[in-house]
Amino acid sequence: MELDEMKIAWQALDRRLEQQHTLSLQLFRDGRLDKLRRGLRPLAWGQAIQMAIGVLGLLVLAPIWIAHWRDPAVLIAGVVMHAYCVGLIIVGAAVQTQVARIDYGAPVLAIQRQLLRLRRTYAFWGAVAVGLPWWFLTAPLLVVLSRGAIMTNAPLAIWAQLAIGAVGLFATWRFHRWSRRPERAVLARKLDDANSGGSIRRAQAALDEVARFEQE
Repeated sequence: MELDEMKIAWQALDRRLEQQHTLSLQLFRDGRLDKLRRGLRPLAWGQAIQMAIGVLGLLVLAPIWIAHWRDPAVLIAGVVMHAYCVGLIIVGAAVQTQVARIDYGAPVLAIQRQLLRLRRTYAFWGAVAVGLPWWFLTAPLLVVLSRGAIMTNAPLAIWAQLAIGAVGLFATWRFHRWSRRPERAVLARKLDDANSGGSIRRAQAALDEVARFEQE
């Protein structure tokens, strides 16, 4: 009887310990996921501001180049600026959509995949559609704002801006290739972290803590 009672007592203790561990894991998970959710808010706000800038650019610049569409320089510059503003809106909306679709009730591995997709979208399209065009944007912006007058009064300023943009873009490409060599793996990883945004890095760190706790 004493042996049976001890077995029952140990089983009850095991169940309590398992329940306690499950409760602790759930509390830890909820806390870290709430931190993850709050950590992504600045990213969403930043994309909202980016979209607002895109809309403002369309409202301000579109009437100018549409009114002067007969001037080829103004038309081309206006279309370039229009495409850039639309790109700001599309990229911002894409990032915000991925943030909103994160399922915080899903398994950690599933959330990690969602964050990875978000990171790739933010890093790649943020650079291609938002960052790199900055090398050339000054020239078309000046053409549109001046209603094409700068092409008559100071055309060299526009060509100089385009030349600087071409050199800058080429230097950026060369640096990217240089940093991706195997012997510079640490530098490449740091650059990837910098391009992914602080909010996403902090979210991934919080999720890694949950994964480690679940494995213990």
